Amino acid sequence: MPLSDLFKKSPKQEPDKNNPLGTPEMQKKRHDAALEFLKIFQEKIPLLRGKPHAGTVLAVAARLAGSSLYRALNSQKNIAPGVVVLSDEVNEAWPKLMNIFAFYCKQNGIDVMSKPMITNFPEQNKPLMEVGQVLAEYQDQYHEIMKKHGLNYLEGARAGMIVCSITFQYHCMKVKDIDPYIATGIIAMGVVEGAKTSPVPLRSEGSKPAATPTPVNNAQNDQLTPIVTSIANNSLDGSGTRLVLGEGMNSIQEAMTKGGKYILVHPEVINKLKQNNIDPYLIYEAALRIEMESKIPQIDFVGANVDTLLGEWGTKPQAQAPVHVRQLLWLNDNAASFGYQRSENSWRLKQ
Repeated sequence: MPLSDLFKKSPKQEPDKNNPLGTPEMQKKRHDAALEFLKIFQEKIPLLRGKPHAGTVLAVAARLAGSSLYRALNSQKNIAPGVVVLSDEVNEAWPKLMNIFAFYCKQNGIDVMSKPMITNFPEQNKPLMEVGQVLAEYQDQYHEIMKKHGLNYLEGARAGMIVCSITFQYHCMKVKDIDPYIATGIIAMGVVEGAKTSPVPLRSEGSKPAATPTPVNNAQNDQLTPIVTSIANNSLDGSGTRLVLGEGMNSIQEAMTKGGKYILVHPEVINKLKQNNIDPYLIYEAALRIEMESKIPQIDFVGANVDTLLGEWGTKPQAQAPVHVRQLLWLNDNAASFGYQRSENSWRLKQ
């Protein structure tokens, strides 16, 4: 059965003024464009042992949507392909795409925001294509179709979330070859990867001279260098009077659904830091320092009990702990010096 048929059988709902989907006319343009791309995508779908590989299929759809968002927000910038671009605009915009994805999933019978997303993907679910491979293979046809249906890059990104929702429905609800919350995590990370990675030029754009990538400085792991601080600033997202910490996507989901700020470091940034012998944890600690120095009123830890983690890791080498635990251990040792007092799973700024 064609993937596009799944969407035709989905419940339809006219948007109200608060609906993120926009006017019925724009919805139809996005739907038509998404279905046309799906027909082409199904002929070129990534396979593993003769069958569609769920993690790769979902990542392709999400990265194309994210890359379209990148183009919408960086149209005047000339940056070498493959360079990670840290952007406050992207930090603000990509969760709105995930809200559209969640809206369609809920219409189809599953609330993807009801449980924590999973970002520690099982080996069999990890995407088999890199961002650059996805764009080289699919982006030209994708954007030609979006343009044909009168969609700019931002609307093309929103159409991409329809593609994500249909591929999600197929793999999670029809053939059931991937857990829905692993799938949601793959889509979320795919959108971020696409939205923060400079793409290769489209064929329609011709070849353009590109700027030379700036290498990551080889800083010492025990110092907060300017580049680490800059990355930390650009890795802070969300809004509100609290900072949410936790494992993987737990903190992001909590902040997006209940309000708050969170820390999200682009996976390619983490890879480049590791290549340059820089501990990626430095970014998370720097972001935590930035918020505490700005006197954010509250810091909440979600997804686990603080006392349990402190008891488990308190006597072990901190470098062996996961990032969220290292943040927790650092908070336990340093929060008081910044004027914070702990109460169960929260630290509050003393008045």
